[in-house]
Amino acid sequence: MPRVPAKLLRFQRLVIAVALLGAVPLVSATVNAEEIDFDQINKFESLATGTLHVGTPPKTIVDDGERHVVILTIWAADAETKVYWKSPDGSARTTIIPGKGIQTFQTAGQFKLEAIGEPNRRVEYGYMLLGQRK
Repeated sequence: MPRVPAKLLRFQRLVIAVALLGAVPLVSATVNAEEIDFDQINKFESLATGTLHVGTPPKTIVDDGERHVVILTIWAADAETKVYWKSPDGSARTTIIPGKGIQTFQTAGQFKLEAIGEPNRRVEYGYMLLGQRK
């Protein structure tokens, strides 16, 4: 079994801790995750928060053709979140998140968010973007 560098182990633990800590305030929310091979993650790219408003164009998080892992946390929502993403096999996907929750995506270079529902509604979210080897 190959030896994993200490720096990578610390990074993996940080990612797991942030994902788990993000779940703590989501008492009644759903938590979904894909199986992620953390050995394939090669860099931390960004960590950000934002607000989506129903009726505004989708917010682009990734549009570069590269592989990524996105850990998405919805902590306040009175609308649904529509996620447009490209799976690692290249197929276009759409996922609807009905309220609060955490979901992990492996993307092949496209990831967009949109709030859908009644006018004057919004979704507050945060995400961690990680680069993934091919």
